[in-house]
Amino acid sequence: MKQFIFNKQKGVSMVEIVVAMVVLSIGLLGVASLQANTLKYLKASNYRSEASQAVYEIADRMRANAQAIKDKDTGFAPNFYSYQTAYSTTIASLPIVPVCAVPINCTAKEVADKDVAEWLRNLGTRMNGGAGNITQNASGGYDIYVMWKEVNFTALDPSCPNGTPPSPGAGIRCIKLSITP
Repeated sequence: MKQFIFNKQKGVSMVEIVVAMVVLSIGLLGVASLQANTLKYLKASNYRSEASQAVYEIADRMRANAQAIKDKDTGFAPNFYSYQTAYSTTIASLPIVPVCAVPINCTAKEVADKDVAEWLRNLGTRMNGGAGNITQNASGGYDIYVMWKEVNFTALDPSCPNGTPPSPGAGIRCIKLSITP
């Protein structure tokens, strides 16, 4: 008579399946975490790109209105483009965009006022807490700051003029460009 020897390892394949499911679950959680971080950094990258474009936009407007940044007779900057205010995620009142009757007859100051007002309005709509400042620096040029609120950022950004106006404080990102007429 033949005797059959049965393997005593019943349920081993079930344990292997459970272990495989645990490993797969951990892997899928890792992929989900990577996806969430990708979306977060994509938004931050988008804001930096918008800020960079905004800085160069106002710099180009300033260069196009040369009379407003450097008087041809005196050589001194008349300071028409300076705009400085304390940072706030909500701007209480945006500057009114001035309108010249005939754009060709606008003065350098009117063009500068229009440029700054349009620039500030665009910052507020393009970025979360978007704001800007333009200050004249010691060398006679201008420092242009664009500031915005970045999600999950709580530190002080070294690019921001902390301690001096506009002093945006923690959680605000900045980009700065200095131009010389």
